[in-house]
Amino acid sequence: MIRLIMPKQEWTRRAVLRLAWVGIIASAALAIEPLAKYFTSKEDRQKFPLVVYKKPLAENSGWQNTAATRVWVKRDTLGVMAMVATCTHLGCEVNYHSDKKQWICPCHASIYDEEGRIISGPASQALHRVSVERQPDGSLIINTSKQVGMDMRV
Repeated sequence: MIRLIMPKQEWTRRAVLRLAWVGIIASAALAIEPLAKYFTSKEDRQKFPLVVYKKPLAENSGWQNTAATRVWVKRDTLGVMAMVATCTHLGCEVNYHSDKKQWICPCHASIYDEEGRIISGPASQALHRVSVERQPDGSLIINTSKQVGMDMRV
């Protein structure tokens, strides 16, 4: 019977540190592409600043979402207003909870009241109200690039 004797390999401190550095560099290299895609993504950006809303708005019906955008519209006794549901902290899309009458950021837990004013942070500003124009046919043109005051209605 032939017996092979393998030499006992010892790990030096230098070899362990080299292996650790290779792991760190490999992890960083694998993380670069997804991070670059995330930071350059145009997924949540408004493609065009004007949004058309053609559905009828009943008075005091609550906030209604426009199709495929973060723009919400509402009609109260004073008129029609529009708001962009983007958190003023880091730009996450906030969700409206009609049962609580609050807008809540699912990422960082900022809470806004029904009108978009900040209740708790980390956000420090209210949700952005934007310009609304009523067309002769009854539809609304919402300009997301033009911010207006909280009391502005059409």
